[in-house]
Amino acid sequence: MENARQLLIYTRAFFKESLKSSIKTFSLSYGSASPFRKRRRVYDAEKSSEMICHLREHFDTNELLNVLHVLDPLDRAGNCHEYAMVAIDHGVQARIPNIWLVGQNLHQFLVLADSAGFNDLTVNEFCQYEDSSFWVCDPWFNIHCKMHLYHLMVMGKSTQWEHEGKEIYIDDNNTEPASVWSNRLLLEKMQFIKMTDSEGQPTDNWKPISHPSAPPESYW
Repeated sequence: MENARQLLIYTRAFFKESLKSSIKTFSLSYGSASPFRKRRRVYDAEKSSEMICHLREHFDTNELLNVLHVLDPLDRAGNCHEYAMVAIDHGVQARIPNIWLVGQNLHQFLVLADSAGFNDLTVNEFCQYEDSSFWVCDPWFNIHCKMHLYHLMVMGKSTQWEHEGKEIYIDDNNTEPASVWSNRLLLEKMQFIKMTDSEGQPTDNWKPISHPSAPPESYW
């Protein structure tokens, strides 16, 4: 529990003052969020999209993380992939054991589990681990919880978002209500990739980050 909480707190703080996600936006026709908050999120999502597209086009994961670390916090941006990578990097630095990257085409997050391996599972199938001390850290959703409760936490969070009027971009021009997007997330199979071993050392799936003091020259 504490490791999942630590990863969540670190990653949320890393992106706290940033442009945040490019795929979270607001409907201007419904929801309890204030008009100012909605307009600000729409504007930030557009700027975030530009930044994320630039980072992913020009840098591999290692370089991308280096750039994010040296950018002014106000200029940082990330979707679930960037949030998960920042969390894994911190976990490697802190030698947190048994970190798994879990993902599919809609979403990525982390599971902390002392397990020999996982089959591909839907989130709804996580319920089979009720008796295991396995934890989820999902910094993009701002969730940390026991693995078997993750589907309930996603449903609760997406319901809250939809009440506020929050929607998710499914392509450049179309959005869908948060609960509709989350329902699709719950039903698609997730793949598990182990990123740290039982001693907290990175596996062959993780390339160590150098953490430079300035962006690579190619950034400019």
